[in-house]
Amino acid sequence: MDTSFTQRRQSLFFLAAAIATAVFASASDPSSSIPQTSVNSPPLEFASPLQSFTIFDKKTLDGARANSPRAKFLPRFRAGLAAEQKIRDRISEEKKLADLGDDDEGGLGGGGANWAEMSAAADVAERKKEERRLERAYDRATTLYDEKSNALSVNELDKDDVQSGKYQFVGVVNTSSSGKKGKASVTWYARKKPKGSKWSVRMIRADRDAIARDLHVRGKIDVYGQYVNKGVPVEQRKLAKERGLGVDERPVLEGKYSVRERSWRTLWNFNPKRFFSDSSGMFWRERRLSPGLYTDGRVVFESVYRYRDGKNGMKPVSLLSQFLDSPAVEDNVKEKIMVRLKVDSPDVVIED
Repeated sequence: MDTSFTQRRQSLFFLAAAIATAVFASASDPSSSIPQTSVNSPPLEFASPLQSFTIFDKKTLDGARANSPRAKFLPRFRAGLAAEQKIRDRISEEKKLADLGDDDEGGLGGGGANWAEMSAAADVAERKKEERRLERAYDRATTLYDEKSNALSVNELDKDDVQSGKYQFVGVVNTSSSGKKGKASVTWYARKKPKGSKWSVRMIRADRDAIARDLHVRGKIDVYGQYVNKGVPVEQRKLAKERGLGVDERPVLEGKYSVRERSWRTLWNFNPKRFFSDSSGMFWRERRLSPGLYTDGRVVFESVYRYRDGKNGMKPVSLLSQFLDSPAVEDNVKEKIMVRLKVDSPDVVIED
């Protein structure tokens, strides 16, 4: 695949673009298309592998609404206030009886220098005693209300288990990409309803892209890519000549991807050739591209590597038309370059 055009140690490949996420990959060997780095890629969005819609039992929803804090507050507060009111009425009757007794005895009478202070202290102690009685009455009433409410909710759940049905139904949505012709859009499954379950019908849609990504991250599968050269469009050449852009031999590439399970049956997809010839980068450092010149069919680039960051790059050198007109390049090298642009697979791909 390499073609020397000068005495310097340089190799000429062509650079082409395809449509996908932005990654660097070597496409001369389909099994070596390993993602290396992202360039101007949008933020990652992690999708849930399973998207579900659950239809809960009606009585369960009604019970949840009835047992919510908002629904419980007013009845509970009303029960506490009613208990407080009973105690207030009882205290009022006790005071009336005490006043009648004081009138029969002719009053407390009194004397002494500290009579007023003693009377005020007695009134404060009496008020605190009344407040403690009211608090105890309120607490007893609210506690009794909570116990009755919990007992009723448990009884309702037991009834729901009997009345809501013995089975649960799950529908799996068949997407257009995975569904076969003539296959129903939804496949239904049934199972016995577990005790205490609150739903009877559930719809599930499997996000195959998210599942494939999760399997790849966990090392269960490997993704392989191959790029097929579809040639240079005739309209593209005509447009370049009309606008005076020179040579425009950018080919159209079609990406083909395959997924292989990684297991002992496939020897974990081990490839000795790739193991020795296609080394990967280390942590954040990218795998270095072979030094030399690359072209996308219009511009000639020189591969560069920034050791400080461990990043690859492409530095524009000249136009392809200037490169082909250069007397330093042999004719057979120029012919091989043009043939490769028409029929050969690319060596480096920037998917954007």
